Parts: sequence; structure tokens; C-alpha cells
Amino acid sequence: MKKLSGCILLMLWACSSSAHPVMQWYTSHWPPYRISEGPYAGQGSFDLMLAQLIEALPQYQHKIHQIHLARIVKVSATTKENHCTFGLRYTPERDKRSYFSQPAGMLPNLAINTLQPDKLKALEPKQAVDMNRLVADPELLGLIENDRAYPAVIAAQIDRVGSNLGSSSMSSMNPAQLLAAKRVDYVIDYPNRLRYFSLEAGREVQLEFRSIAEIPSFSYTYVSCSKTQTGKDWIAAIDMALTKLKQQAEYKKAMYRWFTEQEQQLLEPYYSGFQQSRSFVAEQAETRLSDL
Repeated sequence: MKKLSGCILLMLWACSSSAHPVMQWYTSHWPPYRISEGPYAGQGSFDLMLAQLIEALPQYQHKIHQIHLARIVKVSATTKENHCTFGLRYTPERDKRSYFSQPAGMLPNLAINTLQPDKLKALEPKQAVDMNRLVADPELLGLIENDRAYPAVIAAQIDRVGSNLGSSSMSSMNPAQLLAAKRVDYVIDYPNRLRYFSLEAGREVQLEFRSIAEIPSFSYTYVSCSKTQTGKDWIAAIDMALTKLKQQAEYKKAMYRWFTEQEQQLLEPYYSGFQQSRSFVAEQAETRLSDL
């Protein structure tokens, strides 16, 4: 009888588990926000934040699919499978096929990263660097990653005649090594990305970053879900969970996982505003670098 009761309980548990709808998650290796390779696998800030979000959504089963970063946008545009992605920036093009949550994360914005700060000081003695002056300097050579979303003021300067800012894939070359070898003078990216590339290359370099005058010093990132009724329902549930998670110290700790003390201090004046944000913030809108 005990054996029969155990079998019945197991069947009831299985039925209950299978009755939960499945929420599909698309993710990619994009360190240090998403890390799926190497000794820090699963320790990206978005990885840790997503894990907490999943735990806060027990009414769903969750399946995570690894997809190359550049393909996430392509797959999202063509697949009929309902899915969500944690940590996407808003663009008008993405808005056509995705619903966006309230701000799910906050990070220091794109910056000018360099190992030759004196060159930037000669160009612009102030802390923030003017993009038009930077890209017009014939003595400098800059690099930015291709196939990503960028603010219009940056996107307009990439690979343009008369601009020193070129683009390339950072999966095929390590930008920290290029800076160390003085093959480029500056890289536009999130500072913690450059530090991770330095760590990955096995060499410690003293990177310095300068903010970009034409964009805010911080930016928001979101959860996006398919623009279907299912996706809309998922976003509603995700927003409810985020409202609570953003008040918790563990969520903030995960978000700050790869930020230096300097970057954390930069974010602190805006953190309470992030906690209270319940919808997309218009001034963070971006244009696309490519048609992806």
C-alpha cells in the first residue's frame, strides 16, 4: 500500500509540474553580462539576475537556449516560437516584434576605453569626450564591435569616411590585446567588457575609461518577449516579479557583480530611480547599427 501511495504522489507531482506552461529563454555568451564558457560560466551579471527572476516565476517551467548574440535578433525576427531574452537594449526595430519589460537592469553606459589616456586629455581635457571631435582626430584609431545597437550619435560615426572609428567582431579578436599592442588607441564599449577581455587574455592592463558627452552616463536594459499574446502575458508576470526583485539586496549584488567601485559609485545616485521605474524610459531609446 505504501508503495502504491508513493507512486500516486509521484504521478501527481509529475502532472502538476507538466501542467505549468513553459517559458522559453534565449541567451548568448556575451561576457561579463552573460557567460556560458570558461571558469566563470553562469556567473555573468545577467545570468545571476535571470536565475533570481526564474525563481520568482514558479508558475512556469523555464527552458534556456544558448544562441549566438548576433543570431538572437535574427532568430527573434523569424521564429514562431514564443521566447524571452534577459538584458536587451530597446530599439524601435526590436519594438516592432517584442514587448519590453520595465527596466530590469542598470549599467554604466558605453565609454571610451584606452591605455593611452594622455592622448584623450590632449584632445579633450574634460572628463566627458565629444564624439565628433574624437572621431575627427587623424592621429587616433578607434574600434567598436559590429552587429550591435548603439545610440545614434555613435552609430553615425562608424566606418564613415573621415571618421577614425572602425568596426569589427570582438569574437575573433581581443580588443584588450589590440589596445596593449597599440594597434588601436581606443575602444568604445562598456568598461567591464574590456576588463573581462583583459582577464581572458591573461594579462592585467590598466584600462581607463572616459564617458561620452552626448549620451547619459548610465543606461537601462530590459527583458524582451515575443510580440504575441503569450509574450504579453509573460511580460506582465515578469514585471510583477521585477517590481519585487529590484527592492532586494541580492538582485543589486548580482547586477553589480562585474562593476568596479568607481562604476558602482557612478550608478548609486540613480539607483532609487531605477527601483521605482515601472515602464520603458524614452530617453534611453537607440537606433540600430545594422538591419539585424
